[in-house]
Amino acid sequence: MKLLKFLPNRVWRVYRGGACLDQLRSVPEPADDSFPEEWIASTVAALNPQHGCPGEGISRVLLPDGSVEPFDRVLEREAESLLGPNHPASAGKTPGFLTKLLDSAIRLPIQAHPDRTASQRLFHSPYGKTEAWIVLGGRRINGEEPYLLMGFNDRFDFEVFRREALSGIMKQTLGMMHRYPITPGEVILIPGGFPHAIGSGVLVQEIMEPTDWVIQPEARCGEQPLTMQDRFGGLDPEEALSVFHREILTLDQLRAKVLQTPVVLSEDDGATLTSLIDRNTVRYFGSLELKLHRVWERPETLNTFMAGTVLEGQATVTDGAETISLQRGDTFAVGASAHPRFTGKARILLALPPVSAV
Repeated sequence: MKLLKFLPNRVWRVYRGGACLDQLRSVPEPADDSFPEEWIASTVAALNPQHGCPGEGISRVLLPDGSVEPFDRVLEREAESLLGPNHPASAGKTPGFLTKLLDSAIRLPIQAHPDRTASQRLFHSPYGKTEAWIVLGGRRINGEEPYLLMGFNDRFDFEVFRREALSGIMKQTLGMMHRYPITPGEVILIPGGFPHAIGSGVLVQEIMEPTDWVIQPEARCGEQPLTMQDRFGGLDPEEALSVFHREILTLDQLRAKVLQTPVVLSEDDGATLTSLIDRNTVRYFGSLELKLHRVWERPETLNTFMAGTVLEGQATVTDGAETISLQRGDTFAVGASAHPRFTGKARILLALPPVSAV
């Protein structure tokens, strides 16, 4: 197998959202609920002790005979054809990254994910959780325009932050962070350790290292109370707060640190291919946008595993006798050994694994 089509894979989170994900898949009555994320090509199980659904988050593959199989089991059998000989050995039989669609109806908690050094020290994991957001759109909720909180500004005071984090009420800390209005098309890199929070009304595709580690000290997320496990990841609270980097940035410094510059790689009558995240620079993952006008054949220079999301239109992907048909909202994967030919008219995001080992 070189071409895979995934079933919908919505995941429970502590915040509400997801109406825009319903709209993407043309659900008749879109609504926000507790499943605001769609995990794509995932071999990662969600850390949801409050929800209690073993294996939640792992993608399911629709097989040619109509049966369904977890993606991690498919990779056990088909790793050579899907991941290819140049896949980082340290990733094993996994993609080496995780990608999601995320739609927030409320502000998420102030949080940080561990960088690799902290992750090894605190969670005994080779992966941290550097992530990137591709801004797909937004919606006004309760009169509030969509926004992101990112980085500490010049009002940052660590003792105030620490006191509020331990108490779970972080009103002053909100004012210590840059409030950044989103623009569709922006690509934003959030390094491990970087303080952030997605605001209400934000629709993004996330690409990240393949973990679910998070330190989010606030005691509530909207109406949802957070346990100490939710807030501090099972760590001593003081130790958990060491995950947060304390760098103070001006707004210009923030933009320079996080904003990525898309680069058009090829353009003709058949398709336009744009690099959104250069995996040779970022190291942890990569991202491409394919605007399919008519036909596109993947060049040999891109013979790597790809996880795809169809944002607009319809397409057919063929490789020899294998064919998958795609429409808006569908998610899929193309193996490293495939020679895929895309036909149709569509806008597709393609997430890529890291180039080198951890």
